Amino acid sequence: MKKITYLFIAFLAIGFSTKAQDSLAQYIGKFNFPEGSIVSYVTVTAEAGKLSFSSDKGSGTIERVSADSFAIPEYQGTGKYTRNADNKVNGVIIDVMGYHIEGVKETPPVALIDRQLFLKSERKQFAIR
Repeated sequence: MKKITYLFIAFLAIGFSTKAQDSLAQYIGKFNFPEGSIVSYVTVTAEAGKLSFSSDKGSGTIERVSADSFAIPEYQGTGKYTRNADNKVNGVIIDVMGYHIEGVKETPPVALIDRQLFLKSERKQFAIR
């Protein structure tokens, strides 16, 4: 019975950890700012359940204040993510050290697949022995 309880707790902990990582995943990416802004881009990453950023002017951590609002403690600033009609993060608004800048999330390029290569791989049969 103890083994089952420990196993259940382990799965529960992994589930919460994965959910936390997934909820942060929506915020990661590269955000580009208009020409003439104090930074040209900010790249947000998630590691060990925490968000951090890097830009052409520096790097630091991002601390969640509420749903889409964050604090940027190293620069005494705040940030807020914006969403599109599909409720997906599409930009960020940053107020830091007296500057107000708005950036747009860069969308990753779509990979093109060679149709012939794809069709050849579809025809292959694999046998499990």
